Amino acid sequence: MLTKRKILVFLLVLVLMLPGCSLFWPAADQPPVEPITPNEQRHGSFMPTVIPVSGEDAGLRTVYLLDHSSRYLVPYVLSVRKTEGIAREVLKHLVANPDNEAALHGTEFLPPLPTATTILGMTIRDQLAIVDFSSDFLAFRDANHERLAIDAVVYTLTEFDTVDRVELRVEGHPLTTLPSGLPLPSPCSRADRPLNFEVSPAVTDLATGTKVRLYFSAVGPAGGLIYFVPVTRQIPVQNDHLAAAILELIQGPLPASGLYADIPANTELRSVKLIGDVAHVDFSASLTDYGGGTAAENAMLGALVLTLTDIPGVNRVKITINGQTPILPEGTDVSQPVLRPLFVNPFIL
Repeated sequence: MLTKRKILVFLLVLVLMLPGCSLFWPAADQPPVEPITPNEQRHGSFMPTVIPVSGEDAGLRTVYLLDHSSRYLVPYVLSVRKTEGIAREVLKHLVANPDNEAALHGTEFLPPLPTATTILGMTIRDQLAIVDFSSDFLAFRDANHERLAIDAVVYTLTEFDTVDRVELRVEGHPLTTLPSGLPLPSPCSRADRPLNFEVSPAVTDLATGTKVRLYFSAVGPAGGLIYFVPVTRQIPVQNDHLAAAILELIQGPLPASGLYADIPANTELRSVKLIGDVAHVDFSASLTDYGGGTAAENAMLGALVLTLTDIPGVNRVKITINGQTPILPEGTDVSQPVLRPLFVNPFIL
């Protein structure tokens, strides 16, 4: 599996070095898909799609974009030209202007910031990024768009090692109250703004509980691109974070979320333990009841590995079924602990 991933990533980077090249596959080559229905077999492919720029002076950067439904933010890797103000250059890709929308054609993702938004100034010092936007930044469609746009800026900037807090300004003035009337901490961090936040029906007291980051797959209705959506779910207080995350994955996405349940609901978690940096997880044989197909197998493994390696201390996942290393229906090799993929989207296991 590791050799296969290295080859795919090498080819991905090689294409980025070719002037004017793109790794898009024509939409006509993709199988037609029906509108997404949770818990049904997914149809499509995890396309290794990136957006290169002309020339050789480019690098891979993770940005946070609206998914095809504009309900969630998803991390996605773009090729961004290298420049002295790279963080500012990356933020420009979040603005919903014709150039950025055209560059994302084929992904079904959308830039989250309002049209005509411009960056008036930006500084990064002592892990704090201060961004000054034009007043167009506040032209949110509604409160949901407002939340997603703010989160997109915070999460995109905190992908940089030099940033862990973000202060937003508009026309030089600190932004402390949003158009919806909600207060905005200044500065704010990822801890202040859980990504794609939701609450389990089992929670009775919002003041208490445990937050777990879960990954579920989704598919765009037009091109068949399958991608992962990170969801932060508040659940009742749990002592075993590993087991809690896995059980929530098995429970699946919340009703009407538009996301897929990637692990069969009849799967039983037999045991989970952390040895070194490896999470050893043993399931019942129902784990492979995902209906077959490479897409379903990749979605099951991706959801599990991405979710567990998001937990501090976990870098790899060893999967067994009834105590034995399984032979998966589509032949994916899980005889060795599985590393976290280099990217969440595009997904290459």
